[in-house]
Amino acid sequence: MSDRNTAISGSRDTTLRIWDLATGTCRNVLVGHQASVRCLAIHGDLVVSGSYDTTARIWSISQGRCIRTLSGHFSQIYAIAFDGRRIATGSLDTSVRIWDPHSGQCHAILQGHTSLVGQLQMRGDTLVTGGSDGSVRVWSLTKMAPIHRLAAHDNSVTSLQFDNTRIVSGGSDGRVKVWNLQTGQLLRELSSPAEAVWRVAFEEEKAVIMASRSGRTVMEVWSFSPPPDDADDSVAIESASSTPGIGSADDSELTVSARRRTLFSDPPPTIPSVSDGDQPMPDASS
Repeated sequence: MSDRNTAISGSRDTTLRIWDLATGTCRNVLVGHQASVRCLAIHGDLVVSGSYDTTARIWSISQGRCIRTLSGHFSQIYAIAFDGRRIATGSLDTSVRIWDPHSGQCHAILQGHTSLVGQLQMRGDTLVTGGSDGSVRVWSLTKMAPIHRLAAHDNSVTSLQFDNTRIVSGGSDGRVKVWNLQTGQLLRELSSPAEAVWRVAFEEEKAVIMASRSGRTVMEVWSFSPPPDDADDSVAIESASSTPGIGSADDSELTVSARRRTLFSDPPPTIPSVSDGDQPMPDASS
């Protein structure tokens, strides 16, 4: 969303659409990409889109037109971050490129991942990236150099988020891990291993995990804080899920678990066996 009344979507039909949420109507169709639009990032009146056509485009929302095309990647773009000052793009070509949104120039190419870079987040002068090689990397955007390389997951990193002190990463190996941003040290695993982790998000002392367990889509709400002595260990609520494409059609239940646990109170979980090769992220072959 660019404001409370506007939403922007990107599609496999190669277009972006600008929507009026008050009326539910499409205000504009942005045409220019030659393949699926995979990712979007919005700042102010600008939206940046990444596509399987290997380019990123900067669009004016109010004018409904493309301002610049960013060319340089050799394969599909899977992730974008945009903070108003810099644009970061992650690609199937294993690189991350840093762009100037005003000139369209590529300022740096960050290399180190050995597979698809599908996760990006910028915060101040720090960039954190996650790849299908299972690693999470922390970069300095002032030096355009790596700070930490975290051997985070046995397979693709499917989600990540960080703040001033910690990184939370989820992977297709079904694990969620919490890392110290400054030292790169693993602090703990936040959840027992699942079949796969789709999404991780946190704010202050609460974290939400979307994962697959026993063929069902599960949402867990965790607290980073230790529980009071008399707190219940967990509360479970079940309701129907309307999310398409996640879980089987015959078992589309959504389970919500609110849990508060003391750090390091749980025994180390068993590491599941995985195949030697990386599992491709969704749509990697499209």
